[in-house]
Amino acid sequence: MQAKPQRPFHSRYHSLLLLVLFFLASGCQPTQGLTMSRTHIAGELFSGPHLELARAIERNDMAALRHGADGVDLTARGEQQMTLMWFALLQQNPDAVRTLVELGVHPSESPMEGAEARTPLGAALMSPDTRYLSAMLEGGLPANDESSDGTPLLHRAITSGTLEHIRLLIEYGADIDSQNSIGRSAFHDACLGTKPEIAAYLLENGARLDTRLATGVTPAWVVYDRLQRLPPGDIRQGLESVRDMMIERGVEFPPPSPVEVREQMRAEGLTPRVPPGHDR
Repeated sequence: MQAKPQRPFHSRYHSLLLLVLFFLASGCQPTQGLTMSRTHIAGELFSGPHLELARAIERNDMAALRHGADGVDLTARGEQQMTLMWFALLQQNPDAVRTLVELGVHPSESPMEGAEARTPLGAALMSPDTRYLSAMLEGGLPANDESSDGTPLLHRAITSGTLEHIRLLIEYGADIDSQNSIGRSAFHDACLGTKPEIAAYLLENGARLDTRLATGVTPAWVVYDRLQRLPPGDIRQGLESVRDMMIERGVEFPPPSPVEVREQMRAEGLTPRVPPGHDR
């Protein structure tokens, strides 16, 4: 009898990633049939002590998860590169996510090549259900955590998450004026994005408005410049509201251009960075 052909490893691996992200993005609740399917998946993905931990996640037995974790590498990959943290997300189990973080698993570990979310933390930010990010924060993930390239968690949430993710991070103490590796503030990033309601929320909660990049670009200039080009629609309307809020707080509109800001920086004894194609 001819053996059944196996799907390539990368194909099976990618399918699991899509399954995790589908469940998180859809917010669907597990049915009995889905629970049975997940039980079968656990046996295919893990062995030894990791299988017992995966089964504890399936039945939401946090005591067993804690007890069995002693001396076990919780970040080890099973079959198809699945880890316990990714499995907890597949199971839609915030309790297990929180417990794994409490046990020392950083949700930015175990990156998956080719996945849009890349890491469990990325998946939590992409999910409209904030329970997963909340579980990570409750487990001990710092609200001011930074990625390997120096991007603060708040900035990542601005890019990948929703206003509710931002509210949650601020509630847990995220620095509202955090800056990324090139000096962009969280508010600046929000002005660049497609969710002006986040920029408005940061303004309402006291975000600084006087930040500037080494090139002289300011958040006010970003808003002004985008409004010159954006067609009518929700994003434009939202940015117009942000502009009005900035004016109410004393920001000049139209704001100084980056060229003018660079001259101001020189007058202050600073050396601005001149972008390619500009003389000063």
